[in-house]
Amino acid sequence: MKKILQLVVSLTIISAVCAAVLAYVNKCTKDRIANLTTEKTAAAAKAVLPSSVTALDKKADPSDPSLEVVVGYADAAKTKVAGYAAPGLSKKGYGGEIRLMVGLTPDRKVVTYRPLAANETPGLGAKLGDQEFSKQFNDKNGTSLKVKKDGGEIDAITGATITSRAVCEAIADACARVDRIEGKASADPAAEAAARAEADRKAVGKLQTLTEDIVRKVISKPADTLKQVPGGEGSKFPSYIAKDASGATVGYAVVGTGKGSGPNGDIVLHILFGFTAAKMPARRPQINLNQPDVPMTDMEAAQRTAFAQALADANARLKALAD
Repeated sequence: MKKILQLVVSLTIISAVCAAVLAYVNKCTKDRIANLTTEKTAAAAKAVLPSSVTALDKKADPSDPSLEVVVGYADAAKTKVAGYAAPGLSKKGYGGEIRLMVGLTPDRKVVTYRPLAANETPGLGAKLGDQEFSKQFNDKNGTSLKVKKDGGEIDAITGATITSRAVCEAIADACARVDRIEGKASADPAAEAAARAEADRKAVGKLQTLTEDIVRKVISKPADTLKQVPGGEGSKFPSYIAKDASGATVGYAVVGTGKGSGPNGDIVLHILFGFTAAKMPARRPQINLNQPDVPMTDMEAAQRTAFAQALADANARLKALAD
């Protein structure tokens, strides 16, 4: 019993001494580690900013004041923004959280990025900082990046698709952070998403209740009958085949859906296109089935992108359409 008590006392003393030593070491190194982290972050910010930057400023993220966005100006008076260096985070890395410092132009195109923290697999996901992978992002819109497996244009790192997706998400997070410091992001992202979903729902309902007169407006020739058919795989909307009195096809009405990303968020367009019997675009006005409440000045480029995607989608559905 006496030996057991001696062991307990000895272990307690050793544990207390070790704890004290660790606490002392932590106290001595904590500030140094914090300074090194700050220096690394500052160096990364400087490295990713556009070359036209001549003056800097810092702004805290309203949703997380501990994270700052470096704003780069093209003039000493700080009147013209040339770009941003924004931290981007994703918790979906293969080895946990990935942190990047992302350089962005004012229209959210990627300049380049530098990893700040990542615990990805050596030889695979750890290549996220390699130039061969990172240069793909340069000059691309950072709000809508995807790997090719998900329908995007980024070649994933071989054997590290999860890491590659997380990099895309971290860059989008950096873009959202810039939006917030500019006051362009919704105070309630969930409410913003719900509003977009409601606009989409109304668009579906609008087409389902379209009168034949509205459908006929996009068809190039007068039609005696309109046949409604399924719009195809993944489509929420029907398509229409227009025929004359003899039963010959005189045109088609097909809905295409497109998405564009801009500084105020995503815009989705559902457009009713008219096509001739030869499946060529009809010379009639297209009908936009939904128009999100986003300023045209902010979303002009996004709308052009969405329109182009909607036309491509409509053409693909038209090709698969059988009379």
